Amino acid sequence: MKSTFISSNKEGLIVLLHGSSSSSKVFKKLQLTNSVLAPTLSGHEINENTDENDDFSFKFYKSELIQLINSYSRPVFLIGNSIGGHLAIEIANDIKSLKGLMIFGTPPVKKPVNFEEAFLPVAALQTFLTEHPTQKEIEEAAAITVYDDKYSTMVVADFNNSNPKVRTTTAEDISSGNWLDQHKIFTELKCPKFIVSGVQDPSVNPSYLKEVVEQSKGDAQLIFIENCGHYPTLEKPEEMSEIINQIAIDIFKPLK
Repeated sequence: MKSTFISSNKEGLIVLLHGSSSSSKVFKKLQLTNSVLAPTLSGHEINENTDENDDFSFKFYKSELIQLINSYSRPVFLIGNSIGGHLAIEIANDIKSLKGLMIFGTPPVKKPVNFEEAFLPVAALQTFLTEHPTQKEIEEAAAITVYDDKYSTMVVADFNNSNPKVRTTTAEDISSGNWLDQHKIFTELKCPKFIVSGVQDPSVNPSYLKEVVEQSKGDAQLIFIENCGHYPTLEKPEEMSEIINQIAIDIFKPLK
């Protein structure tokens, strides 16, 4: 698994996990004060990365991410967008020094996956689970995911720069019941937890997110961002940088 590491003079490590048929480029405009680790999931950014691996399963991704993140032996703030958020939830208890978890574009689903409760019904978004959609379908789906259409160009580019098998493997993982009970993991996780949601995200049910936070044990917060769709770090990088940096200050404080 390829990754980008940006060092700082602070001990805390912020880990950024991108979604399916996306890339770490959605985090590019963030201005973060801690060290940053941005893995590239296998099957993504294929034009830039030579990756002979053909296993795009959730199980493989989780194993690779746990090994990579724990190899840094630092306190971790784990952040995930969309499928990256689902991965973040499922590996959270295996990260040795997890100090905080943030997800966006990610409803913590139950087992079996409670699609109708957690997601909003948008047919075009099935494109992200389709192996070979048409270019028109890709562009229409991308335009729906963002509030401002100018950001859809990157969404389309990332989609076209991913292995088509990534999408069918994700669909198979979901239909085969390979995802864990993410709702249970998230609500019972002991570290501070944050759900960020673009008000105009077409895929995630905001009422469900509110219920998840209300049912969570310990510190859990729900943060809504106006004029924002499925990719807050792409669409609102300054606002997200401020949110992430402030949380990092709080969760990385040394114990007295």
